[in-house]
Amino acid sequence: MKLELERQEFLKAWQIAERFVDTKTSNESLKGILMTAHEDNTVTLEATDLKTSVRCNANGVNVTEPGFAVLPAGIVGAMLRKADHEILSLEVNSARGFLKAGNNKTRCTVLQSENFPKLPESINAEEIFTLKAGRLAKIISEGGSSASLPQDFPKYMGTCLLRTDTNNNSIKCASTDGRRLSLSMISPVDEGEKILKDNDLLLPAAALKELAKMTEASYSDKEVKILAEESTVWFSLEGIEFSIRRIEAAFPNYERILNSELKTKLVINCSDLLNAIERVDIIAKATPAHIMAMALHPNGEVRITARAPERGTTSEVISGKIEGEYLQLGFNVGYFQDGLKALGPCEISIEFSSDEGQTRMRRVENSEDFLYMLMPARLSAQDSIPEEEMMDFANTDFNAPQPQPQPEQEQGQEPAPENNNQENNY
Repeated sequence: MKLELERQEFLKAWQIAERFVDTKTSNESLKGILMTAHEDNTVTLEATDLKTSVRCNANGVNVTEPGFAVLPAGIVGAMLRKADHEILSLEVNSARGFLKAGNNKTRCTVLQSENFPKLPESINAEEIFTLKAGRLAKIISEGGSSASLPQDFPKYMGTCLLRTDTNNNSIKCASTDGRRLSLSMISPVDEGEKILKDNDLLLPAAALKELAKMTEASYSDKEVKILAEESTVWFSLEGIEFSIRRIEAAFPNYERILNSELKTKLVINCSDLLNAIERVDIIAKATPAHIMAMALHPNGEVRITARAPERGTTSEVISGKIEGEYLQLGFNVGYFQDGLKALGPCEISIEFSSDEGQTRMRRVENSEDFLYMLMPARLSAQDSIPEEEMMDFANTDFNAPQPQPQPEQEQGQEPAPENNNQENNY
């Protein structure tokens, strides 16, 4: 096999294939990319980790001699990125490959092609829906924010559910780890997009998120066609086809557990709240359970605190619009941050049902498009700031003049009278 490569164009396809190489496997062939040069002057790249696969056409190639070989993804990819010439030559025989760029010539080992698996093909698969890549990436990013990674037991914890509904002309993406739930929805789909069949596609969250990152960055306005058969789902767009193995598990009936019970409601700027929590997290991440306490006052004050006895105590006050009763409850800081990051910079509504019931986050605008639900964490005595410490935060003025140290008392001098009205400073 002999090729002439335009570095920048060919590198785009190589980097797509690199994303799905299995670098941790004992099968050396899976650490490589299968390159096939055809007589019609086209080149196909294939990579897989046995759960997710990609097949894509490479641009910027001139085929001098057709052939195929499995080349080590890391070495070839690094040379393509570091080369200081735009035109490269690649020559491969049964045992070795030579990549030449200007005065640099690199030899690499050719991996065994017979150990590289045959990738699944979508010839007999049924089309389920078509969607713009950017919109697909958005619902995966939002709806997949509650999946636990790596995949745990039960199997649905590391997955995303893609659900199509022809009656409502909607597509939903949901994930849960048993302690929180994310649900993103597109309804109705735009012109040119289509839903052809009702179906539930349960897929690994890690693979879907990798697909979403890649397509959103480079193919946001392109249409993605989603096809499926019993064991595999394909995502096809512009000379690229991804295949992901379906997960054999039952996803929980999340609609049954959602409720509308409301005790207190907070409307606040998402970025302001996230920034405050990130500052509180400096202390909270030192706690064993990564817990913060949140107190909501009807006067609009939100006080967020964290206490790690061996590290310190922190308290942050932020203003918002609060309706309902005074409420104090605890949260896992990481889970709360995940929801705020998925919501993005906007005004949000947070509904609290009780100190032990569901907490639901939505955008104020387009409130039906995305829901993030999580359960509060039980506050322990260690997590709550004692009343005497809270008085320190409430009364200490760090800009006030500090009392000067008294001169040492001379021997025989009467001690100064004690001032019982003076407060101790924190």
